[in-house]
Amino acid sequence: MGPVRKLRKIAKVEEVSFDPADREEFLTGFRKRKQQRIKHAQEIAAKRAKEEKRLDRQKIRAERAAEFQHAIEEHKRQLKLLKAEDTSDNEIGESGSDDESDEEWQGIEEPPAVDYEAEYIDEDKYTTVTVEEIDSSRDGLRKSILGEDVEAENKAKAEKAAKRLAQEEEEAARLAKKRKPTADKPKKKKKQFRYESKQDRKLAAAKQRLSKAKKAKARREK
Repeated sequence: MGPVRKLRKIAKVEEVSFDPADREEFLTGFRKRKQQRIKHAQEIAAKRAKEEKRLDRQKIRAERAAEFQHAIEEHKRQLKLLKAEDTSDNEIGESGSDDESDEEWQGIEEPPAVDYEAEYIDEDKYTTVTVEEIDSSRDGLRKSILGEDVEAENKAKAEKAAKRLAQEEEEAARLAKKRKPTADKPKKKKKQFRYESKQDRKLAAAKQRLSKAKKAKARREK
């Protein structure tokens, strides 16, 4: 015979009641709850992004501190090397100065003059070479290269400039001579404007009427 099955005791619900306000809030609050979930998710995402930025800044600061420390160590190492080199140079300089203390500097010697002539004779040819100093400036070098062509060119330029100046003076004199009669010509007097008086206007009107009457009479007689 199998085990005896025990029945669970279920408490009887005497009454089930619904709150109308809670029911209405549940049925009409879907959008509100959705917006709350979205806002909560956004807040969590913002906190996560803020934490990530903080970690990134912390990492960057640590890297910069390490680089700065490395630069300081490298600088110290370079200073030590420079000090060691200076010490060795001073020792070499002191040893060299002892050897050169007896010698005095005589200054820069002047180069010998190069103006001379030399003759070269061959079995078939004979030539004379003249060596002379030249000016190291631009004009001196140009003169040494071009020779007499520069002087001729300068002379031609001077003659051309003098000729142009003479032509300009002649042209100016000709224009001045041409303008002189017009300058001496007497100016024409400007006619003065004068208002007619009332009597003059009446007299002119009477003359005009008389002239018109004569012309009309002459036309009628024809």
